[in-house]
Amino acid sequence: MCKILLVCTGNTCRSVMAAAIFKQRAAEHNINVTVDSAGLMVFNAAPAAEHAQDVMKRFGIDVSDHLSTQLDMRNIADYDLILTMADAHKKQILELHPKLSDRVFILKEFVFRIRQETRNQKENGINISNMLDKQDMTAEFDVPDPYGQSLAVYEKTAKELTEIIDAIIAEWDKVTAVIRDLSQ
Repeated sequence: MCKILLVCTGNTCRSVMAAAIFKQRAAEHNINVTVDSAGLMVFNAAPAAEHAQDVMKRFGIDVSDHLSTQLDMRNIADYDLILTMADAHKKQILELHPKLSDRVFILKEFVFRIRQETRNQKENGINISNMLDKQDMTAEFDVPDPYGQSLAVYEKTAKELTEIIDAIIAEWDKVTAVIRDLSQ
C-alpha cells in the first residue's frame, strides 16, 4: 500500500484539508492508500482551524478530531511520497534529508510533472528520469496559506486543493508507477 504524507507549516489548515480531501477521493475511487499530514512548525497539538473545520464540513468531511502533528524527521523515509504545500516546506525537508529528493514535491508541482509526463509518455511506459531531472520549479506552485484569513479564503483554498487532488486521483495509475519506480 502506498503511503503519502502531506506537509504544511502548522498542520491546522492546508495539510489537514488536503489529507481529508485525499482520503475522501481515494475512498470514492477504491484506491488503497495511507494518507497522513504533518507540520514543520507545530509547537503544541492544536485542532484544525475553525474555518478549516467549517469548510470541510461543507465537503461532507469531519476533521473535528484532528490534532496537529509535528513532522517526525526520523520516520519521514517511511513515506513513498511527500507532498508539501509550498516550496519553503520542500526545501526545509530536503535540507535535512537530501536523499529524499526523488520523493519530495510541492503538491502542485507533482501534478504538473505527472501531466507533463503524460504528454511525454512513450509507448513503453513512463520515462521517470525526465520527470525527476526537472529542478526548475519554484514558489509558483505554492498553495497559499489561509491561516488567520476569512472563511472565503479557506473555501478558495479547499477548492484549489480539491482540483489538485482530483488531478492526482485521475492519474493514479501513473502516480503508482512513479512510486514503484522510486522504490526500486
